Amino acid sequence: MTFRSTAFSVALSTALLTFSVGTPHAALAASRPFEALRINCGGGTVKDRLTGHVWLSDKKYAVRGKKYRFSHKLNLKEAQLPAPELVYQSVRRANLNYRIRSVADGTYRVRLHFVDGKQQAERSMDFWIEGEHLLQNFSPREAAGSSNRAYIYEAVVQVKDGNGLDIRGTRGRGDDVFLSGIEVLPAPRGAPLTRPPLASPSAPADLAQQLRDFAEGPARVVWTRTDDEEDFYLKGGTGVLYGYDTEDGKGERAILSELRSYASPMLTPDGKHVVFTDQTKHKCYVVGFDGAGLRELSAGYASDIWEDPSTGATWVYVRTGWRDVKAPVRRFRLDDPSVSEEVWTKSGTGQPQTAWFHLSGDGKLAADAFPWPQCGLADLSTGEFKVMGKGCWPAVAPDSSHRSFYFIGQHTGVQFFDTPQATPRTINLATVPGWTGRKVYHPRWTNDVRFVTLTAPQWMPETELYIGRFDAGFTEVESWFRLTYNHTADFFGDAWFAASRKHNVPSKPGTGNPGLLAQANENELPGTVFVWENERSRNVITAPDGKVLRSWSARYDGATRPNRWFGALIRQGSLRPDDDAAPAFGRAAAASGAFSFALDLEPASASGKQEAAILSLANSKEKPFLELIQNQGTLSVTVTGKDRKPVNLLLGDVMPGAPTQIAVTYASGQLAGYRDGKEKARIAATCDPAEWDASSLVFGNDISHRRPWEGSIENIRLLDRELSVAEVATLNARSAKTRQGRQPVAQVVVEAELLQASEPDEPATIAPYVRSLGENVYKVKRVLSGKLEDTEIIVLQWVVLGGQPLASSEREEGQIYRLELESADSHPELAGEHRSTDIFEPVMNVYYDVNL
Repeated sequence: MTFRSTAFSVALSTALLTFSVGTPHAALAASRPFEALRINCGGGTVKDRLTGHVWLSDKKYAVRGKKYRFSHKLNLKEAQLPAPELVYQSVRRANLNYRIRSVADGTYRVRLHFVDGKQQAERSMDFWIEGEHLLQNFSPREAAGSSNRAYIYEAVVQVKDGNGLDIRGTRGRGDDVFLSGIEVLPAPRGAPLTRPPLASPSAPADLAQQLRDFAEGPARVVWTRTDDEEDFYLKGGTGVLYGYDTEDGKGERAILSELRSYASPMLTPDGKHVVFTDQTKHKCYVVGFDGAGLRELSAGYASDIWEDPSTGATWVYVRTGWRDVKAPVRRFRLDDPSVSEEVWTKSGTGQPQTAWFHLSGDGKLAADAFPWPQCGLADLSTGEFKVMGKGCWPAVAPDSSHRSFYFIGQHTGVQFFDTPQATPRTINLATVPGWTGRKVYHPRWTNDVRFVTLTAPQWMPETELYIGRFDAGFTEVESWFRLTYNHTADFFGDAWFAASRKHNVPSKPGTGNPGLLAQANENELPGTVFVWENERSRNVITAPDGKVLRSWSARYDGATRPNRWFGALIRQGSLRPDDDAAPAFGRAAAASGAFSFALDLEPASASGKQEAAILSLANSKEKPFLELIQNQGTLSVTVTGKDRKPVNLLLGDVMPGAPTQIAVTYASGQLAGYRDGKEKARIAATCDPAEWDASSLVFGNDISHRRPWEGSIENIRLLDRELSVAEVATLNARSAKTRQGRQPVAQVVVEAELLQASEPDEPATIAPYVRSLGENVYKVKRVLSGKLEDTEIIVLQWVVLGGQPLASSEREEGQIYRLELESADSHPELAGEHRSTDIFEPVMNVYYDVNL
C-alpha cells in the first residue's frame, strides 16, 4: 500500500477497517488521565519553544535501532502540529523497536513523525503498533510528497496486555526504516481503533497449479509457522506445523496445530510422513502428512531421512546428545525405532542449536560441520572427512552426484562443489524477488537435486518460505517460487517432488570408494596425542592404515579470532582446545614417561614487564606444571620436576612480528628446546608425568586468566614421546614451507566519518556464532598514511567477539573515527564469519579495520 500526502486522508478512510470502541474502554481511558508523552527518536531531550512541549530522549525507551541524523534543511509547513525541527533531524533506524512501559492499559492516540532526508532511496517500511501491522510498504518521502518534508501518521490503538506500548519498525522490501518522533496522547472518547489495511498478501488462486508446473509434477511441502520471529531455531513452543499438497485441493493447512517446537521438519522419501524435533522435549517424532499417527522416534535431534537403495529400509539420522556436538550420530528405522545403528563418532558434528548430518542418495557421503564452523563431507565407510570451508547449513545432494554446498557467513549464498575435489563457486541465494541482496536462512536441499527450500528475509515477521530451482549447470538459482503469503514468520521447510527422478543421478547400492575423500596426511607423526594446525585443517589423529582415529578442535575465547592464514590471532583472550585434550596428553605422557610439544608463534609485542603464558598445562587445582613463557622479549619453558621444583629452560629472545618455530622434548632425564629446527638449550631434569593430574590446557594465557599473551599461534602438536633431531628439523621445514609466500598487506590509515552503521545482531540471536563483523559505510576525510583513492568505502569491523558486544558496535553516525584499513580481499579468514549488515548499496570497495 502506498501512502501519498495529497490523498492520504481519503486513502486512510477507505483502506482501514474501523469499529467503535466500547463504553467500558472509553470510560476507563477517561477515568485515568494520561499525561502526553513525546519521544525524540535517536536524539536528546528537546523543548519546543512555541508550545512548551518537552520531547524526551529515547534512551530509556529504545530497545533496538541505530541513531542517525539528516543534515538538510527541512520543510515542516505542511505538517499538522509538527514537532520541533531538531526532532526531525535525528532518527532511530535499522529495524527499530520501542517499548514504552509507562503507558498503562487503555486507548491512545499515537502519532509517528517521519522525514526522509534522501532523494533517491528505496523505502518500503512496515510498522507494528501493539502487534497491529498498521503501516505496510510505507515510504515517508512518497507520503509527504518529497524528501526533507515532515509527515505525521496517526493511529488510535489499544494497550491491554499490561506491558506498555510496543512499536516496531522493519525495512520491509526497502533499504532502511527510520522514525523521528513518537507522541502518545489520550484518545478522544469513542474514537474507533485503527485497523490494518484491507490489502494483505494472499496466495494466488491457482497456487497449486503454479507449483505443479514449477516442480514438473505433484509436490508436497512442510514448514513451521511461529509468531516469534526471533525463535528461528524453534527452541520454544511457539510453532505450528504446516503442510501443502498440490493434489488435495486443501491449500496450506496445519498438520499439527498444537503450539510446540517443530524444528527441522522433513518429509520422508515417499512424501507420506513428516519427521521433526521438539526442542522443548529433546526428542524427535514422526507424524503422517495428514496429521495422524504421531509417535516418538528417539531422543536427540533428527537431521535427515534416507532410504537404503539396496533394502528399501528408511532410516532417520539423529544426533543423540542434546546440544552436544560430540554426541554420536545414530540412525533409527522409521518403521521400528528399536532398531538403531551408530553411524558417526570420528569427530564432533553440527552446532548446539541444530543438527545437519545429511546423506547423499547412495548413502556413501554425509555433509555436516566437523564441528561447526568447519563444514565438509564424511566418507561413512572409512571415517575419513574433508573440511571444505567455514560456514553453516552444509548439505550433500540427494542423488548420487556427490555435489555439495555450505551456507556462507553472510547468509546470502552458498559455496557449491560439483565433486568433493572440485574448486567451489559461489551461488547467490539473495536473489529472491522483492528481497534482492537481503539475508536468507534455513537452506535445505530437497529430494530433488534441482530444488532447495529457504526462508526470506532472514528472521523477520514477513519471513516467507521459498523454493529455488538451480539451472542445469548448477551455476545459479534460475527461478524462485513463493509458497507462503502472510505476515507471520515461516521457518525451516522441506519439499518432496514426485518428479525427482527426472533430475537425480540414480543411487546404486554398494560400499564407499576408499579414495572418495582420500587426503595425504603428511604431517602425521607417531605418538601424536593432540594436533591443531589451524582452523581450516582437519586436525586429526590417524592410524597406520590412514583411518581417522580422532579429530581435535579448539575454540577462540575473548577477542581471539583467526588470522589471515587461519591460525589463532590471540588478542585479549586465548585458544582453548577440547576439554579432554589435557587429560589425554597427561595419560599418554604418564604411560610413556616422555613428552614433546611443538608450535609456531609470532609475538605481537615484547609483553612489557609482565610474564605472559603462551602454553599453560595445569592440574585440577589450576596449578601449572608445564608452560611456555614470554617474559618481555625472552622465551622459556618451565616444567615441574619430580621434586616438585620448577625447571627452567631458556629459549632465547623473540621479536614482535617475527615468526619462530618452537619444539620442546623430554625423555630419560633430558629436557631439550629447539628454535627453528636448531637446538637452543638442553638441561638435566627429572619429570614424572604420572604426577601431573593434567586437567586444563590453554594457549595465550593461563587457566586463571592472569598472564595474557598476544600474538599468533598455529601448527600445535603434543606427543607422548621424545622427538628426534631429524623430526624437529622436519617439523621446522614444514613450518617454513607454510610461511613461504606470506606477504604483508598494504595498509592505509585514515580519519573517516561514519555515514551508515549496520545494526549489530544481538549475541544471543547469532548463536552459535560468537563473533560478528559489522558492515559500515564511511566517508574518508583524511588519509594519514598509505594510499587510498576511494572517498566512500564499506568497512568490516568486529562488533561482537567472544560472545560480547564491542565498543565499536556503539559508534555513532556522523562522528569521525581513525581506521587502520586493509583490503578485505586480502583476508580470506573473514569469508565464513557472521556479518551484521544493513547496507543496501554494496557497490563500494570493502576494507577491513585491523585495529579492532
